[in-house]
Amino acid sequence: MNRRGFSLVELLLATALLAAALALAFGIVQGAARAGASAERLALHNDRLRTAQAFVRRQVADALPQPLDPTEGIEALTLLEVAPDRLAFVGLMPGTLARGGAYVQVFRLVRGRGGQALVFEYRMMTPTGVLPPERPAEVLIDGLEDARFSVRGFGPDGRPEDWRGEWERPGQLPTQVRLEARFRDRRWRFPTMVVPLRYSLSGVVGLLPEAARRDTRGEGER
Repeated sequence: MNRRGFSLVELLLATALLAAALALAFGIVQGAARAGASAERLALHNDRLRTAQAFVRRQVADALPQPLDPTEGIEALTLLEVAPDRLAFVGLMPGTLARGGAYVQVFRLVRGRGGQALVFEYRMMTPTGVLPPERPAEVLIDGLEDARFSVRGFGPDGRPEDWRGEWERPGQLPTQVRLEARFRDRRWRFPTMVVPLRYSLSGVVGLLPEAARRDTRGEGER
């Protein structure tokens, strides 16, 4: 600086330094805003996932030993249907969502533009049959990839069997239901769900060896 004021070079240099400082500050503020928005999205996603998993766990755990189709013969009563992309059973609905009583409840994995979605629908059971759905299927979780249901019970030796994508034991509920999935967005995790069924007789009977479960009191008397 001289007595006549700042030179043009000094003014340009000060302007450049000020612009750099403002750009740096703007970048910091913008980065903080992005980080805050990302954290908020993650928190909302985790909250929705926990709510959806809690609902699935509660409904599946309380599946009733009641046939999906009461008109089936006694030797072919189907208490639960399972496929890799579908799970159906009879259970009670929360009073906030339905009118009470037993409902056929179905969880399905359907494909959409954003990957797979887990949807839920329910139909009321009456003495005259199953009513049509009361409302469209509700999307619980979306953005999934490679999702699948599986079940297992106990074998004749009293040990848990392998997981399978079907259940072919008339008149019995499986011991556990599992839902495996992962999100298409690798930043998000889907904890594997393993749900024990409260009213599964296959679990109680399966804890005993085959010889102990066989009633031999009348075998030599027949």
